Amino acid sequence: MPHHTDYCILGAGIAGLSLADALSDYDLSSVVIEKNSIGSGASGTPGGLVNPATGRRAKKTWKAEQSYESIAANLEKVQSHSDTRFYRNNGLLRPALLKKMARKMKEQYENTTWPDGWCQWKSKEEIQKIHPGVKCVDGGLWLPIGLTVDIGSYIKAYGHYLENNGINIVCGEQPYPISEDGYWLLELDEITIKADHLVFATGHTIATSPFWDWIPLELIKGQVAKFKKESSSLSFSHSISSLGYIARLDEEDTFIQGSTYEHDFTHLNPDAEGESYLRKRMRRSLPQLEKQSKLVDQWAGVRISTPNYKPILGLHPAYSNLHLFSGLGSKGLLLGKFLAEHYADHLTNGTPLYPEIDINRFT
Repeated sequence: MPHHTDYCILGAGIAGLSLADALSDYDLSSVVIEKNSIGSGASGTPGGLVNPATGRRAKKTWKAEQSYESIAANLEKVQSHSDTRFYRNNGLLRPALLKKMARKMKEQYENTTWPDGWCQWKSKEEIQKIHPGVKCVDGGLWLPIGLTVDIGSYIKAYGHYLENNGINIVCGEQPYPISEDGYWLLELDEITIKADHLVFATGHTIATSPFWDWIPLELIKGQVAKFKKESSSLSFSHSISSLGYIARLDEEDTFIQGSTYEHDFTHLNPDAEGESYLRKRMRRSLPQLEKQSKLVDQWAGVRISTPNYKPILGLHPAYSNLHLFSGLGSKGLLLGKFLAEHYADHLTNGTPLYPEIDINRFT
C-alpha cells in the first residue's frame, strides 16, 4: 500500500522545511522530497543576513516584526540541537556611500516606526568609530538586532532537526506527481507516496513547471564569494550592508561578500565576472580590505522574483489540493518561517492570506 501523508512538499529549502515544521505544529503529517540534497538550491548560500532594513533607502521590510520574531526563534531552536554554530547576533552596519543616499536613508528612518532597540541613526563620525576605515558620507544606520547566518549549514541542521522529530525527508528523487481520485501519487524508487495535498516549494524550477507556467516570474542569478584577509585577522565582528553585503561569521580572517543580481545569464555556475563584480562592491565600502583579500570559494544560485517583489502562496486555480510556496527571493531567510506559519494557519483555521502574497493576485 502507498505511504499516505497529509502533505507532500517538493523542495527541501527554506520554504519547504519551514512549511513541514509549521504543519507539524497542527499534527499534520508531511513528506519532503528533494531532487538533490537538503539546501542544495538558492537556500544553500554560505552566508546571509537577517536584515529588516533593505534597499538603498533602508526601508523597513514588510511584516518585519513578525518575520524577525519567527526566524530568530527558529534559529535559536535549531541551534540548540546542533553542534555546528551557524549564526551570530553580531549587528549590522549600513553606511551611506553618497550624500543623496544618506539624505534618503535618514528621511526613511525618521518616518518609520521602529521597535525599541532595532535601528539607530548614526553620524559619519559615529559610523567610522564603529568601523574605522569604512567609507561613509553623512551617516548611516546601526541595527543591533542584525543576524548573520551560514544559511547552508542552518538548512542542513534544520533538516536533521525535523527528521529527528518525525518528518520524513527523501533526497535524490524527482517523481512526477499524478492527480488521481482526489489524491496526489508520487512514485519513488522504493515506495509510492499518496498525499492529500501537494506543495511546490522547489525554487526557480517552478518557472519551468507546467502547473505554474501561467505565473509571471523572473529568474535572478546571485553569486556570493568567500574571501580571506591575508596576513592578519579582520578588525570587525559585525556585518555590513551597503552595496551588496559583507557577512561576518566565526572565522577570524574570512567573510562572505554578496551578491550579484544577474537578470540575463547563460549558465548557473560561479564565474570570474561574478568575482570581479563582488570585488568592485567591496572596494566601494572597504577599499583596503579588498586589496588584502583573496578568493577562497564562490557559490551561485537562482532565485525567483515576482512583479510586486513579494512571495507567492496559495492554491492552484484548477486543483483544490495543489499549493505553491515560492518567490521568497533575497528576503527568504527573513520571511520564510513566518510565511510558513501564516500558510499553515490559513490551511487549518481558514485565516485569510495576506493579499500581497496571495496567488489569487495573478488569476
